[in-house]
Amino acid sequence: MNKVIHTAHAFFKDAGFDYAICGGFALDMFVGQELRTHGDFDIMVFKEDKHLAVDFFMNKSWPVYGRFMEEGKIVTNFLFHKINNIKDEFWDECRNMWTIKPGSLPEMYKHSRLQGEVYSYKPLTEWKVENLEFVELEFDAKDGGDYVAKENPKITRPLDKAILHREGIPYLAPEIVLFYKSDKFSSEHPNVKPKTESDFKTIMPLLPAESKKWLLEAIDTAYPDGYEWLDGLL
Repeated sequence: MNKVIHTAHAFFKDAGFDYAICGGFALDMFVGQELRTHGDFDIMVFKEDKHLAVDFFMNKSWPVYGRFMEEGKIVTNFLFHKINNIKDEFWDECRNMWTIKPGSLPEMYKHSRLQGEVYSYKPLTEWKVENLEFVELEFDAKDGGDYVAKENPKITRPLDKAILHREGIPYLAPEIVLFYKSDKFSSEHPNVKPKTESDFKTIMPLLPAESKKWLLEAIDTAYPDGYEWLDGLL
């Protein structure tokens, strides 16, 4: 497996909260080899441990950022609002946060034209993750013994099927990773769409029948009006 995965597992071993690798690295773990380059390292943390996770990084002096919101909508380019403390009014709006190892890439650039501490960084296509230095935190829910996808109580997966392990390292099941990649942002953003399409084309044929069935039902539930862009990939 990619050395970054082992580095991350050692890094989070005594963090005080449960986690699972997600995003593109989780798909690598499912297949057992690196499928493509990655622009960041994604981990899933349950919402109940949100404060523990953010405190963990802040105590290591890793700055933490949430996706910048403008008029209630996520802007299409990558803009981030720096989180200074848990009383920040922006805190509760963040389902995802990003944190960066001090002194490492990618560099964050402050926007003088926007109020508050708002930053952006270079497009994801400009580098490859080779060290654990740029981590995306995804906060998800669980209900009893079930994983709840996108906080939708209609889309659940038993925890033992939602979180798998390879070499003792936890990762999010591939069908759940693909479900998250079925959203509008992943299908439309010019830097993200090629990776999304590549992931679907590579992983769909490898999914066990039961996992594929869950994915299709989850997408039908999330997008009752249809998902035309996905038809060819599914």
